[in-house]
Amino acid sequence: MISAVIHLANKDYASLVDDFMDLAILPPDSDRATIIPLMDKALSPYVKGGGAKKYEAELRKIYGMKEDMSSQVGGFQAMTQDALTVLNDVPFSIPPYFAILGRAIVTLEGIALTGDPNYGLIMEAYPFIARQLLRDDRPEIQMALQEVLYSTKSGEKGSGALKLNRLLALLNNAAGSVGKQEGTAFVDLDSVPEDGITLETGLKFLMSDDSESLRVLLEPEVDNMVDILSRQIIRMGFSEAIVSLTPPRPPALPFLGNIVPPSPKLDEVPLPILLPSKSGNISDPPTLGFLTLKELVETAAPKLTREEEIYALSLSDASGEFFGPEMARFVRGESFLSVQSAQMFLKAAQQGSFGQSSLLSSSASRQVLNGLSSILGTGNQSYLSNFYDAIDRLDSKERARFDMISTEIIARRIRRVIERLSDLKRIF
Repeated sequence: MISAVIHLANKDYASLVDDFMDLAILPPDSDRATIIPLMDKALSPYVKGGGAKKYEAELRKIYGMKEDMSSQVGGFQAMTQDALTVLNDVPFSIPPYFAILGRAIVTLEGIALTGDPNYGLIMEAYPFIARQLLRDDRPEIQMALQEVLYSTKSGEKGSGALKLNRLLALLNNAAGSVGKQEGTAFVDLDSVPEDGITLETGLKFLMSDDSESLRVLLEPEVDNMVDILSRQIIRMGFSEAIVSLTPPRPPALPFLGNIVPPSPKLDEVPLPILLPSKSGNISDPPTLGFLTLKELVETAAPKLTREEEIYALSLSDASGEFFGPEMARFVRGESFLSVQSAQMFLKAAQQGSFGQSSLLSSSASRQVLNGLSSILGTGNQSYLSNFYDAIDRLDSKERARFDMISTEIIARRIRRVIERLSDLKRIF
């Protein structure tokens, strides 16, 4: 029923037919081509709300029944024909459980209409539906949530990347702010209301008990997102930092030209680096590798595939739209790693930090988080201060959940990097 309300509110009648089959209102062998346009005519006026009188007015519009008698007769004939088609060609039935529930809902809707003549049950119920999607981890609810966050058009199940705008829209819907399709009364799944929730409210909701289903669904998505963004940030930021750290070439002398050879590029100078064991097992002793920093970065943060680049670009665009251009620059990895942070990376490599077995401990993950906070806090306060403020306003339970999730994500990223580094050649 939750899935049916979502499809009805989004005017997705093709998917609504499937829902009615699951609810045993329609048989599995129903003629979809006949049913879908009839659903549109019968249910669209209802979603707009306003009770029986407005429903009748909307039906008249649909069938073109204007004031002149000829249009009244023609519209009535078309309506009658559709009604006969429903009775003769659409073998629908009302299951007992649905009849009892429907009777209760109609009674409550009648009470609401006495207080608000424009009351629309489906639209008013949508925030409740959104909260159920985020809270409930039952398989059928997870499927409905996945369809909302991943599908690209009516009737198409999601198989691509997460739509960030849909996630933000759903969080707003759960808080009671619902964006509507332009000029209609139907929900716009892609629309984030201008007067929607703040970053602080959204983060608190994500860390609350009411978002269990969403967190379960997003866990692998966040892992993939963090991996792609971290690789992009490391590759671009490290290149910028290496250029800054490489000493300039001495100026040319008159008549003699450049007699001093250029300084070697810092990222192309081979260095001894202590790496994880070749087996990839963190419990095995580390081994010594002799490689350039360029090789190290290329292995730890491989170049993005075409699909990953498109995904990263979509994240950057969405971040810029909802959080401003500075956040979009951060997501793209521009000016993220400073000279100081590159020096930290070099020092860690030379001291053998990449070969330590303690890298997978929770304390190591927390150290990485603290280091990231330090790097982010340098020159980036303009667009990250709101995020830090939102974290500070989490209560103790929400903050503990946020810290646990962050630590787990970092630990998984460290393990993935270790697995990649295990493929590098060793001296011994």
